[in-house]
Amino acid sequence: MSEVDNWTTRQKAFAILAVGLTLFFHGAVPFLMTPTLGQAVWTTGFAKSFANGALYSIYAHDFGFPKPAAIAFGLAGALPESWLIRLGLRPSDAYAGMVALWLILALCSAYLISRTLGASRSVSILSAMTWMSMPTIWAHADYSMLSLGIALLPFYFLVALNLFQHPLVSGTKSAIFLHFVAAFFSVFMDGYTFIMFAIGSSILYFYFLLTDISKRRYLITIALPVQITNFYLAYLAYMLYVGKGQFETSPIDFFRGWGLDLSFVAVPTKGFHWFLDLLGVSVPRTDAVYFGDASVWRTTFSLPVILAGLFAWWQVRRKRSVATGFLALAIVGFFMALGPTLKINATKPEHVQITQPRQQSAMMPAEYGLGPTGSTWISETLPGFKSMRASYRWSALGILALWACVIVWAGSSRTGSVAPVAILMLITFLNIPNLPQRYRSLTDNRAQFLQVDEDLIEKLRVSLKRNEVVAFAPWGNDFIANYLAPAIGFRTFNIGGDKNLTSAQANWPPAMSALSGELETSKISLITKMLRDRNADVVVIPYFHMLWSAHLWPCVDQTRAKLTEVSREDWNAIPGFYCPDQRKIMLRPVIQEIEQLPDVEVADGDLFATVRLRRQLAAGID
Repeated sequence: MSEVDNWTTRQKAFAILAVGLTLFFHGAVPFLMTPTLGQAVWTTGFAKSFANGALYSIYAHDFGFPKPAAIAFGLAGALPESWLIRLGLRPSDAYAGMVALWLILALCSAYLISRTLGASRSVSILSAMTWMSMPTIWAHADYSMLSLGIALLPFYFLVALNLFQHPLVSGTKSAIFLHFVAAFFSVFMDGYTFIMFAIGSSILYFYFLLTDISKRRYLITIALPVQITNFYLAYLAYMLYVGKGQFETSPIDFFRGWGLDLSFVAVPTKGFHWFLDLLGVSVPRTDAVYFGDASVWRTTFSLPVILAGLFAWWQVRRKRSVATGFLALAIVGFFMALGPTLKINATKPEHVQITQPRQQSAMMPAEYGLGPTGSTWISETLPGFKSMRASYRWSALGILALWACVIVWAGSSRTGSVAPVAILMLITFLNIPNLPQRYRSLTDNRAQFLQVDEDLIEKLRVSLKRNEVVAFAPWGNDFIANYLAPAIGFRTFNIGGDKNLTSAQANWPPAMSALSGELETSKISLITKMLRDRNADVVVIPYFHMLWSAHLWPCVDQTRAKLTEVSREDWNAIPGFYCPDQRKIMLRPVIQEIEQLPDVEVADGDLFATVRLRRQLAAGID
């Protein structure tokens, strides 16, 4: 990194354009777009709850009642979003603003790591845009903090390089501090990328330990203790915050089902890459045929960057550059991404497709693959690794490493070399989705978020009082409860997120715990028990779906969002995702029987029904 001259006007314009295009591309534009809907609603619930409390509040007191709820992942996103809500932004715009802040850091970090690896200023801006165009980032937007965690991988590895390779340039104390900050950001952003940061930076550490004799003393006496201590402290802080150090592990068939199929790497999925769709080389994929879920095949097409990275490494292999360290990183990343079984276009047998349709057969038995990869013991035994059940996500580490190899090549090439620039531009071009379709989707996300406020929040605000204890029946993975409770001001047992739900259930009254599954007349006694025992002031029976309506409001047939044929087919395949009017008809026998009870009163609406004790009885209990 030899340039010390001031930025030229052209470079400044290019940098500003890069920031603008990145935010627009990812939907992080407040007042216009929202990057996603379901996870935005879920995260915003925590942010709104934090904003309702003290400035230092990091627990939700409105949902997951009776104990305060720690956000299982994404505190690094929800907390700054809560500050934006305090400043007066709408929740949808606060979420977009929070994402924009992290994406700008990710873009700047990709630029800085490119400069650290020797690329010129203009090439570094281009390489940063290439990184931010990767499908492993934007196609993971529905997983919110995972997407941001992957985007921030250049930031994490930039601080690792500063600690291992450039302590004299960056200053040892500042390098240690930045490493500490990055470890904490990482663990409270997303668990998957925290493990990638820890494992990946350790691989780079050993690479420098073996190849850089002049810094070996520093690496052993300073860098190694810092590496171990910072990750330990970050993990300890996370354990203290959530109240546990390990969540339930998944069966090895889950790792296998969500393992990376090599055909997904080589052939893109139809509907996600504009130019490759135009050429007709992409193929349609659904969970009716393939194991895992859509994220496995929509986010992992990476053949261009793999070929470019391997070619780049070959070009610089004799220069003792860090490219070899990144190649080792890529090998580990893609090896772990494969999961326990090698798969090349592995599909479900026809009898499985019929007897266990779609997500009922998402996990994969070993006999449907080509053979073991050798990672089973690692995934079942080693701490950290055994939490990485969606194995394919390791591919993000491999993609980052091979992208870095291209940057090393660009930095080592003579000034004005066209090949690295052309390759970066080609990768970026091939990564681009259908932009008009993507623009509609991102603007629809914000429109639906506002529609939830208009259609549901206002009606619930009339029916429920502040500080009332509310039980939604039946309960499940109730994403939308996270948002409804702090937005209106009531408290509820319900909560969204598998890990958060498991934690909350441990403190529920037995009647609430029993109100799962389908709501049938046999469970009416549980509703009345909740009310009579004063566990809840009101029971709400929703006609909207507490999980999926948070992702697509209110349902497939009634949404204002402009769905593609593929997405409409996927939404229609979700079992139990009915429109409110259909759900109301289905639950009518239950509501009618509750209305016959002498000690409760029912208020029935279009989107939900409320059940309360009659006022005189409630007053008598009080």
